[in-house]
Amino acid sequence: MDEGKIKNTITRSFELQDYRIEGTELSGFWADLTSKEELIVEVNYSPENEKFFSPAEIEKLVLEICSKCGSFEAQLPENIKCEVTFKNLGEVVYKTGQPDFELESRELEELQVAYRFYVEYYI
Repeated sequence: MDEGKIKNTITRSFELQDYRIEGTELSGFWADLTSKEELIVEVNYSPENEKFFSPAEIEKLVLEICSKCGSFEAQLPENIKCEVTFKNLGEVVYKTGQPDFELESRELEELQVAYRFYVEYYI
């Protein structure tokens, strides 16, 4: 099979446990392969032992999610990228390596995010 063709399509996803973050529960998980060039994985994180995430916990969770996105991207061919949309924090989007990323955290019952994997350019 032509190696270039494989790099121009999303050929794999990560497993459910790859999205887990310590101290949280996955209260929702959906994957939608919108095309051969785009996969969107929506994950809802809920506190493991509390009713709400505090603003400080949200900040920590956001950093872990951004790191996870970078880790995913590092495991993929160089032209397949990952970004995360923080759905219930104003639809703010983080792209891997974004130096000026900031968002306003607040208390939440769950953090809803969408990881988007996409072909950035063709090989």
